[in-house]
Amino acid sequence: MKIKLKYLFVYLLFALFYFTSCQEEITDIENPNDQETIISNSNLAILLSRTTANFGAADDILDGASCFSVELPVTVEVSDITMIIETPSDLQQLENLYNESSMDDDFLDFIFPITIVFSDYSQIVIENEDELQDFVSDCETEDADAIACVDIVYPISFSVFNADFNLIDTIVIESDEALHGFLDNLEDDENVVVVSLNFPVNLQYSNGDSIEVNSNEELADAIELAGDDCFIDDCSEASLVSSLEACPWEITTYSSLPEFIGMDLVFYSDNTFAFYQDGNTYNFVSYWSLITTENGLYLNLETDFEDFNGEWHVVECANAILQLTKEGQTMVINQECEDDLGCSLTDISSILQECPWDFSNGSGNFETNQMIFNANGDVQISEGMAASAIGGSWDLSATDAGIWLTFAELTAFQESLHGDWLIVECDTDRIVLHKDDQTLVLEQNCNTDLFSCFENTQLIACGIDGFATFNLTEANAECGPDLAIYGIYYYESESDLQSNINRIYTPESYSNMYNPTVIYAAIINIYDEAIVHMFTIDLIVENCNYFACFESVDAVLELCDEGTDGLYEFDLSIAFADCTPTADLVTYHETLADADSGSNIIVNPASYSVADVSSTIYARVEIENQVDIFPIQLNVMTCNAGNCSEADVDGILIACEWNITSYNGSDNLSHYNFHFEYNSGIVVIYTDSITIDATWNTSQTSDGVIIDFSNVTGPNIQAVNGSWLVVECTANQLILHNVNDSSLEIVLDNNCE
Repeated sequence: MKIKLKYLFVYLLFALFYFTSCQEEITDIENPNDQETIISNSNLAILLSRTTANFGAADDILDGASCFSVELPVTVEVSDITMIIETPSDLQQLENLYNESSMDDDFLDFIFPITIVFSDYSQIVIENEDELQDFVSDCETEDADAIACVDIVYPISFSVFNADFNLIDTIVIESDEALHGFLDNLEDDENVVVVSLNFPVNLQYSNGDSIEVNSNEELADAIELAGDDCFIDDCSEASLVSSLEACPWEITTYSSLPEFIGMDLVFYSDNTFAFYQDGNTYNFVSYWSLITTENGLYLNLETDFEDFNGEWHVVECANAILQLTKEGQTMVINQECEDDLGCSLTDISSILQECPWDFSNGSGNFETNQMIFNANGDVQISEGMAASAIGGSWDLSATDAGIWLTFAELTAFQESLHGDWLIVECDTDRIVLHKDDQTLVLEQNCNTDLFSCFENTQLIACGIDGFATFNLTEANAECGPDLAIYGIYYYESESDLQSNINRIYTPESYSNMYNPTVIYAAIINIYDEAIVHMFTIDLIVENCNYFACFESVDAVLELCDEGTDGLYEFDLSIAFADCTPTADLVTYHETLADADSGSNIIVNPASYSVADVSSTIYARVEIENQVDIFPIQLNVMTCNAGNCSEADVDGILIACEWNITSYNGSDNLSHYNFHFEYNSGIVVIYTDSITIDATWNTSQTSDGVIIDFSNVTGPNIQAVNGSWLVVECTANQLILHNVNDSSLEIVLDNNCE
């Protein structure tokens, strides 16, 4: 390894210190006081040394180490591209190339040897990658080492005095490196008695502001201000608001989650923001704000994305780049203002007309919609397989501001889409538009196999004598909603289809004339009525047992006798609850004769009262003009607490809805409702926002009745999974203990309303 120290030593200065006695003329000036001299290791000397130190973080895109920089020019290879980095401005080109590359590791290779320069301008020649990585690994960055936000305007000069305060020389400094070396040698040389900086001195801040100082105190204050507010001065809260809202921002660095790299952030003027990735929008109901504190400026993000949520410290704000930190995470975002679209007006016109386009404005309102741009200036916006579409017009125009896409004469979506949109990004399959604080993303959807899903199929229905009513739209219902400007139509003959006459205008309720019957379906362009695809639907009517479900149910309803010696109230509708949705009409009667004739209907079957402890009610069921009658047995039983039979527990559970009023003394599960379905083994557990289809069953053991729950998957409520022994049992309350851990207790109370 070759080591070389390179300083601009002011050796003439120190030679003069030894020969002051030989001077023929000594200049007498007023003795400088303590506030005018530069003393080694004083606060001002340290501030000046930090201001003039080599700023190693400026080229981190090259070496990834902030405690040294690479001496330019240097040659690098990036994704098989050889680049010569000659100036700091070339680093931005390198960063752009880095952001466009899909490679994660071994992105950049140096052509060795290279020279690295430390903060004190000492240099070391590096011969290979291993040597470089040793220095990178040993690099420790201290935020206070360098002050990079202010520069001294050169030249400046120092007056040097001997022990008698006679001026013996004036030293002119032309660069940071020379000043850093001069200050460093003040500490080492014992012959220098007094050194004074000659004012005025001008300073240039990184935000473009400049200041003139006329004393050591003013100079120290000006440098400390830059050190404290380095990037805040360069990016005030007002200017950062304007910058955030001006263009989208791309995440180019996220220290622990590289999968976020490439995601776009769009900040709107209403203080909402959206995440975009490949045209898709995520978590668009999010909010942003800026907070100025004593510690600096913070970007506050309020979002359900935990990795993004919180206050991010703005540690760098320059050249359309924001560097943010939060709890050890570092995120860098680059402003993506598309000044050069790479697409001409003619290119965009051609691209728009190639295929349908999916589109999104971040609201989620257009997930099933598509745009079709026609050559005559018409635009159609369809929804799924709809036979009609929203109409309007489109037009392209070019101004000094860029290329504009205009939507006009829209028959719907005027508030969301109408007006002039500036095209800020253009690819062959993706176009991004801006209007005020809105963003519209168009994604081309050239589905070359659009109709392959629509195949010949059949529909089977139950009927009488070979006749039934069919919903033709159920054929190939899983195909879609990608038909865009096409509609699907049905015909009774192929000749009608070919001639596009005698369409079936009520396909949702079509009654067949023959068994089987063939229906001919066509997919047609709704604008030029061209047939683009055909398929057939075979309608088959089978003789079905409409009452199979009712016949499978042993309808017994049971209540506990609580000693009231009064009327007992039953909900008759739960006896065949799983079957009644398939019936056209279900009525309840007290006698078989009434059920046969359909007379004396029980008016309120949900709260039917009876005095007898055992009785029978009859359900009259009508399906497809067929009638059958099914008995319902009503039993009132003596239910001793803790001594309920399995049938007792089954009857009690299906009679009402239930809530867990206590789980080990806590009511945190009480907002879950339990609906036990009879026969199916399903228990529907639900809240205002969650529905869970779990399973339940009961069994009789020597210890008592066991209730088993399984497939309970909701938050917290999964704790009820397992086997529970009924230790107390009434019509209104069940107390359960876990079979494997009797210390776990559930209290179920009914919710019969």
